[in-house]
Amino acid sequence: MRTLIERLSTVEGLEHVLTRFTDSCARPYNGSIFENNRSPYHLTCSMQAVAYFGVRGDITDVLPRIRAAHIANWGPQVSEGVDLPHAGGTVTYALTYHREGGRCPDGRLMSAPTLEAPGLRIDWDRLHMPLPNRVEEPAACLPVESGCIYRRCSTVPDAPMSVAAARTRYGTILTFTLGGWGSTAYHYFTVPRRK
Repeated sequence: MRTLIERLSTVEGLEHVLTRFTDSCARPYNGSIFENNRSPYHLTCSMQAVAYFGVRGDITDVLPRIRAAHIANWGPQVSEGVDLPHAGGTVTYALTYHREGGRCPDGRLMSAPTLEAPGLRIDWDRLHMPLPNRVEEPAACLPVESGCIYRRCSTVPDAPMSVAAARTRYGTILTFTLGGWGSTAYHYFTVPRRK
């Protein structure tokens, strides 16, 4: 996770603001007495990170640089790493969204753009678009809940600038989320249930 965040940090036009790391282990949900969806695991552990960046300049200048950094193949692609035309989750779609003002030629709203790859997602402020998005401040670190055995939450740097202050400085905030389904950090440690 740190390596990918560092690679994104080297993209011209992005300034790292903060990263929130979460590591937790829990007993899987096995449903109610009326459901038969017993997990094959007794314990699962997963990590997630959300890195916040200030965008210097226009996001449409930065998106091609993110693609050129080869952090992931963003969205569906055809041969030789070319984005599938009109496919969501790609840099090409995101650039078209901004160029067209978030509307199809017939006036319909386009779906909001993000960059997506297995276990990775990039999103950003789109404050003046038909489907606005505003990156929020990171949520407070949650306490250990029932079913959760362990949770560690940390922020780097220890005393970061707020997202609101970063937005005032840079104009646009971008988030890079790592973890979840498709990530090597999802269920990175499991304890199988004995049969």
